[in-house]
Amino acid sequence: MPYVIGALSTLLLVVSTALFSSPVSGATQAPQSRVVITIKGMICASCGGEIEKTLNKMVGVVAVKVDLPTDRATVTYDQRKVTPPQLVEAIRKAGYEAFFLPVAR
Repeated sequence: MPYVIGALSTLLLVVSTALFSSPVSGATQAPQSRVVITIKGMICASCGGEIEKTLNKMVGVVAVKVDLPTDRATVTYDQRKVTPPQLVEAIRKAGYEAFFLPVAR
């Protein structure tokens, strides 16, 4: 009897590992890209925070990191939902000068 219980436990472990560790059939990962945006006009940390908040509200933005000393923001985004020119435009509407530089994946 202990052998049967041990075998069943092993079988359950194998099945649950297969079910929960492999990706769902047909699932695709969103195509993500990264862009570095140069920003002029930031004078303090709250400026960087305002830009991060503005960009994070946009549909398709995955992550934003503003680096005040270099006047740059690195944005990871879903390229199906938002484009670098749209990101730059949002920053400009917030009152800053901005332009982007493409980054290799």
